Order: sequence, then structure tokens, then C-alpha cells
Amino acid sequence: MRIQPPSFSQLIQLYYVLIITIAILAGTLPALRNSILTYGKLDAPANTTSKPSPSPSFSNGATKDVAQSSRDFVKTLHSFRVPKTWFAHFYVLAPLWMVYLTVDLRLFTSLESSHWVARCYPYFSLLHLLSFLGIMIPPKVAMAGGWIPPPEVVLAMSCYFAQVTRRWCESQFIERPSPKATLHVGHYIIGMTYYSAMAPTVWVDAYETWAIGRADTPSALSTTGVVQCLVGLGLFLWGSFHQYNCHVILADLRAPKTAPANTSSFSAKATSTEYKVPFGDWFQYMVAPHYSAEMVIYFGVYLMASARTRAPTMLIAWIWVVINLGIVARETDQWYRAHFGEQYHKQAVDPKSGKPAGSSKPLRKRAILVPSIY
Repeated sequence: MRIQPPSFSQLIQLYYVLIITIAILAGTLPALRNSILTYGKLDAPANTTSKPSPSPSFSNGATKDVAQSSRDFVKTLHSFRVPKTWFAHFYVLAPLWMVYLTVDLRLFTSLESSHWVARCYPYFSLLHLLSFLGIMIPPKVAMAGGWIPPPEVVLAMSCYFAQVTRRWCESQFIERPSPKATLHVGHYIIGMTYYSAMAPTVWVDAYETWAIGRADTPSALSTTGVVQCLVGLGLFLWGSFHQYNCHVILADLRAPKTAPANTSSFSAKATSTEYKVPFGDWFQYMVAPHYSAEMVIYFGVYLMASARTRAPTMLIAWIWVVINLGIVARETDQWYRAHFGEQYHKQAVDPKSGKPAGSSKPLRKRAILVPSIY
């Protein structure tokens, strides 16, 4: 009996289930939490005046050896690290990979074309390889111009491409990561594979629906679908605007000592190696608003991709974003509390006016990701 391999969408979904499981384990198991999960400032020691926890007492030598072995294991696992600046690799890969797969998809669905590119391209095509392995569902009818995704999917693909391109620009020209900051190599591998999977995630469900010729697929976008697309686009733009603002705020906190004269005193005091409490924009209400904005952005992309037909692959990708960023945001909140204490909750004051900066009301308590919820 021949085993049927998973389809492309099912394979991507299995990948998301795997990394979701890894994220949950990393957020709950101390060994993984103290090694793989920590990166950037989370890997920096907290400046806290609390007394260190007393060393555990051991009743016998065997128990002591086990505890020492556990500490050695965590230390070894923690040592596999790369510079945090390698985050930029994600945003170099993502737009280039998106362009490649988009071209690959169009040529994959136009095999009957006599153009020499279409005849030679199978030798350089990932989708043809996946089709040979039985993973990529081949189209029932080849099209001269290739398969053109529905307008709502094209919009979702364009927004995703704009997102990763913007993040590349921010990583190159705005962000100022600490030169000492690192991240675990496992985190780096997941990031690279995640952005590799996200490129086809946006269109794979719509493609497979077309490839198998489902009769229940509507030929035109309904009024509800149009509204859903507009809402998704609005959420995408809203989240992108605030995420950009939050990244600028974080970068300003790390301005060099020799800041220009027109730089605010709050920014000018920061150095390239010290951490500060961010204020302004959504930082007035949340610990990690740039993560909150990322959740909004990808939910907007999901709404666009699912406006005509179901998009379960994009939905589970958004669930991964929520779980992963929720765990990291929780760790960020705990680090800020340990490092800054009460200062963490104080409202920034404008040195000129003497009033709270960014808001007329003093900051009482920040949510982690979603005000009044988490």
C-alpha cells in the first residue's frame, strides 16, 4: 500500500505545529527557557537588588551530580549563540524568497508554454521538485500565462512583501541592536525556516483550491469578502504604522553618546550598550507593542487571504505568531520588572513642559500584549 505524502499546505501546517510545540516547551521547561528562549536584552543580567536564591542542599552525592549535570547541560546548550544582528538575515531572505516563489508558481502552472524559460525552469524549480515528490498538487489544466491568484490573495501577497521589505529597511537603517546582544542558534534556524514557510503560506490554500477544481469556490468576491479585505488592509496599515513608530522609539533609546544637538535629552543619554525603558506611542500601554503590531499585521493578512475561501494555513501561521510573541513578551515584561523596578511603571516626563510625555494621563500599568487582556 502506497503512503500518500502530505500536500504542500499540510506540510507547512505540520511545520507550524512543530515550531508552536517548540515555543511552548521553550517557554515552560527551565532548561530551554534559560538557553534557547533568551536573546538580546533577555540574555543580559538583570540589575536587581534582590538577594540571590540560596543554593539547594543536597542529601547525597548522586543528587548533587545530577544537579551539576543539569547545570552543565543548560550552560552548553546556551553557548550555541550567534550575533543578534543576524536578525537582518530574516528580512534579506524573506522578500527575495517571496519573489522567487511567485515566479516559480506562475511558471509551474504554464508548462504548455513554448517559451524557453518555461521549458528550462523545471530544472531550477522548488515547486517542480515538490510535485515530483507528490507534495505539490499539479494543476489540472496548464495555463499559458500561469495561474494568477485571486485579487484578495494578490493583495495579501503584496502586503506580506511590503511588510518584510519594510522590516529589512528598518534592520538596515533604523534599528540599533547592542553589539553585545546575541540569540540562540536554534532561534536563528526557526526564524530562517519560518520566513521560508511564510512566503507560500499566503497563497498555498488558494492555489490548492484552484488546482483541484473545487466546485464550491465562488467565482467572484462577495460584498462580505470585499469588506473583509478592506478591514484586513486597514489592520495591516494600522499595525505597520505603529510597529514602525515603536521600532524608531527603541532605536532612539540606543542613540550614541555623541548625539546631534537636535536629539532629545532622553535619547542623547543613551549609549549603544545600555538598555532604557521605552515610552511613547503604544509603549504607553503595552510592554511589547511592536509584537502587538505584528499580531495585528498578520491577522490583517489572514483576513485578506481568507476573503473568498478558507485559509487554514495562514490561520495557523497567525496562531504561531501570537503564541511565539506572547511567550517572548512575557519574558520581556519580567526582565523589565527585574531590571528597572518601579521605574518601569513611571510615565516619561517631557523636560521642556514638565508634563507626561506622549499622554496627558500618567501611566499606571502596562499590559504585556493586549490591554485589559494580557
